[in-house]
Amino acid sequence: MNSLLKKFIDFALGSGITLILGFISSPIITRLIMPDNYGKFSMFNTVTNLILVVVMVGLDQAYVRFFYEEEQVSRKKLLRESIKIPMLVNLLFSLLLILFYKPFSKFIIGQYSFSVIIMLIIQNTLGIIGRFALLVVRMQQKGKLYSVLQVITKLTYIVGVLSLFLILGNSYNTLILALIISNLLCVIWAIFTERNEWFGVSKNIKLKTSNKELIVFGAPLIFSMAITWIFQSMDKFFIKAFNGYIELGLYSAAFTIIALLNAVQGTFTTFWVPVANEKYVENPEKSKKFFTKVNLIVSFGMLIIAIGIITFKDFLILLLGPKYRQASNIFPFLVFMPIMYTISETTVLGISFKKKNKNHIYIAIISALVNLVGNLILVPSFGAKGAAISTGVSYIVFFSARTLISKNLYHVDYNLKKFYTSTILVTVLALYASFNTSMLILILLGMIVLLIVCFIYKEVLIWALNYLDDKFFRRKHKKYKCKH
Repeated sequence: MNSLLKKFIDFALGSGITLILGFISSPIITRLIMPDNYGKFSMFNTVTNLILVVVMVGLDQAYVRFFYEEEQVSRKKLLRESIKIPMLVNLLFSLLLILFYKPFSKFIIGQYSFSVIIMLIIQNTLGIIGRFALLVVRMQQKGKLYSVLQVITKLTYIVGVLSLFLILGNSYNTLILALIISNLLCVIWAIFTERNEWFGVSKNIKLKTSNKELIVFGAPLIFSMAITWIFQSMDKFFIKAFNGYIELGLYSAAFTIIALLNAVQGTFTTFWVPVANEKYVENPEKSKKFFTKVNLIVSFGMLIIAIGIITFKDFLILLLGPKYRQASNIFPFLVFMPIMYTISETTVLGISFKKKNKNHIYIAIISALVNLVGNLILVPSFGAKGAAISTGVSYIVFFSARTLISKNLYHVDYNLKKFYTSTILVTVLALYASFNTSMLILILLGMIVLLIVCFIYKEVLIWALNYLDDKFFRRKHKKYKCKH
């Protein structure tokens, strides 16, 4: 566990610094950019993410899945074979975007703009290369380098926004160009540092994994990830349709708070997937106890973070500035998005291990339908707040579907009674925070929920105390005894 903790800290370092940079930059950016332009930037990001899901053809996930099944000398070729098809599909998609730039740009920003489509194409291309560049680092478990790349990307984005604001002013182009520049620098740095993995691939190397296997594994993921995108993004389309870009900007600003939490989610997922695959390959049965313990620790940690963010939402929203103050009651339910996703990464293992990726389609469809119904009912009446509630509930369903299907394929004890009891308590807290303004009552309610969750997960607290005792106090005691 100590070596795993060290690896996690290496990966978490970049997220921690990125988190701090996010706290510093969010108040600045939201004070420079008006909500309507922030909403347009949000739509650009949303559409970019969908296109990436489609053009990637699931081969990024196939690369992850078969990485450890290939010999070390063969992994360069696996990278080459995995990235070829996404780049080709992206080229075809780019031609389509150029031919129909008017309807595409109108849909994204509400007006015709050829330049937005060109920026979209550049961002998509960088997205593909950047995805694989980071996977190369991640799969080799080079946590420190991964952290450096995270920090470079965030710093470049902040500097880019501030510099471009002086030229372009309050414009969505300021944010889009800063995003492109930061991704470009990250790609260049990642490929340069891992150039031995990218260049000099021998044609004589034979892969254990055929191109057909890569496509068969990855192709079903296109549909599941596309549906997942719909499930994750339909809230923005409903808000845009019913309330316009200003309300969407407020909603997206609330997401900037959640994006800080996404840093924790991203770090854990980056660290966890290769570790879990490695453990399973070593011994599928003996590793079950390990998976149970990790799930308990992650569940407790993420629930505590959720309680803290919901309880102190009115302090956190001060980061965004007066123009975005209405976002205060939007983001309590958005917390469930990274919380449920992160915890589900510890429970979804069976689907990946047993190569039953079609189940991801069913999971995404169920979650998307719940979110669709929720948005149809809640957004017309409650606007962005309704969209947030719908998103939060659908993510609880997403977790449940992932976990139940995975358990049927590879049974692990995930202590679900503890988890669902705690989730109900946090949901009650989020409901109060969304519809009430009494800060004192919210803090008192938050403290009560915190104490109950700590009692439910008391074994995790005992592990933590024993670890700290062994790591610090006993070691100091041994040193003291040696001196005397």
